[in-house]
Amino acid sequence: MDKKSKFNTETPTDPASTRREFMSNVFMGSGLVVSHLFAAGLGIRYLYPSEKDAKQRLFVGLKSEIAPGTAFTYQAPGGQSINIVRQTTGFIALSDVCPHLGCRVHFEPSNGTFICPCHDGHFDANGSPISGPPAEMGAALPKYDIVTDGDIIYLEMVVKS
Repeated sequence: MDKKSKFNTETPTDPASTRREFMSNVFMGSGLVVSHLFAAGLGIRYLYPSEKDAKQRLFVGLKSEIAPGTAFTYQAPGGQSINIVRQTTGFIALSDVCPHLGCRVHFEPSNGTFICPCHDGHFDANGSPISGPPAEMGAALPKYDIVTDGDIIYLEMVVKS
């Protein structure tokens, strides 16, 4: 018996197998680095949001075209449906989604209130709950900022880009 073969416990190294292992380690390491950098980028974006989330002015209409005591629904670019009402003192913009169960609220010009037809919820002209489930919850209609510039009406809100 050959002494060399008796004590030689190493397997012969195949150059293709070491190359394959090396490339596998390189790709795995690269994937880990890229995923960690991506996660770090998301974390930084969360902690320091961009200026793109600043409020923007959205054209709503002209004052001269809206009679006092009337309302119309404005569809925002983000999909929000907003009731805009011309009151005697100015304009108010309120969400048309009831905070109770998400039903659509509509404006009643005869008494100047907002009504949710689902469970008979009533809101005053400023969106505060008067009766029904919203009053029991103490949940008002969300408000949006309105800005007027001469005859032009703008809605001021954050628009995600």
